[in-house]
Amino acid sequence: MVTVLMTHEVKDFETWKKGFDDGEGLRAAAGVTTNAVYSSVDNENLVTVSVNFPSVEAVHGFMSSPQLAEAMEAAGVLGKPELTILQQR
Repeated sequence: MVTVLMTHEVKDFETWKKGFDDGEGLRAAAGVTTNAVYSSVDNENLVTVSVNFPSVEAVHGFMSSPQLAEAMEAAGVLGKPELTILQQR
């Protein structure tokens, strides 16, 4: 299992959060579990999400999914997310 910190700016946090919550089924189908959702204290539209994936390969597969791209666009994600892929030691 790996943990991913995914950071991106969104148009509006509340709109994005609703879209994120609605995407639970898409994440579950890929074996993704959510740890936490954060927003910057200086900019609530700068979001970081901590999620677990079964493997690094699953991260890359999920992130290249056309369904994810559509969901992110609909939720108001601006630009490509910055990913930090971590493994516990």
